[in-house]
Amino acid sequence: MQRQDAKAQNRERPKPKPPKPPQEPPKPVEMEPDTSDMSDSVSVQVPSVDLGGMSNGLGDPAGAMARDGDATPIVRIEPRYPIKAARDGKEGYVILSFTINELGGVEDVQVIEAEPRRLFDQEARRALRKWKYKPKIVDGKPVKQLSQTVRLDFTLDNANG
Repeated sequence: MQRQDAKAQNRERPKPKPPKPPQEPPKPVEMEPDTSDMSDSVSVQVPSVDLGGMSNGLGDPAGAMARDGDATPIVRIEPRYPIKAARDGKEGYVILSFTINELGGVEDVQVIEAEPRRLFDQEARRALRKWKYKPKIVDGKPVKQLSQTVRLDFTLDNANG
């Protein structure tokens, strides 16, 4: 018996193969706002974008029926209501200036006016940067549109409460 035990102690164990690294699933593209953390008593009113006073005369505030060639909104992400503001019952608005680039993306976002100051600015800028537009077309080519403005209102809706 001692001889078999000695063989067992001297035998080399085969090394296991290292496991293959797990494949990472593709990251989902978020096109809609995450509303899972928003209470039913909070709503954010997202108005239309002012495209320099252009109007199609049909009462279409969103500009969906604007003249051919103008930038039209495709994706709008609503800003999240800041927890502190909701807890304190604060309401307000932010007026932002931005540029629509040739690809329809939003860039150069700046706060023009905010009431109360600095309370809603960060969430308003974050949401606006995710908006997408069909860019303005001039002579068959997309062009940048500078100095666009939008007002985002932050209001608590107590009617559903």
